[in-house]
Amino acid sequence: MGTLSSIRLTRVPNLAGKTPAEASAALRAAGLELGVVREIGPAGAMIVLEQSTLALTVAPVGTRVNLLVGRC
Repeated sequence: MGTLSSIRLTRVPNLAGKTPAEASAALRAAGLELGVVREIGPAGAMIVLEQSTLALTVAPVGTRVNLLVGRC
């Protein structure tokens, strides 16, 4: 069992306004994982409207971040 001191942390990127592909790439670059992506509104070009983990907060590496995306 690991100790608290062995947990690696990373800063959560601000994903608002990014496309789902851009958001996924930003999460990977930060050591985070893409969680559930929910879409609202009509089909078309989608951007991130909300994310489950607040932007610029610190989270453990590997944390899943869920996205709400909608038409831009």
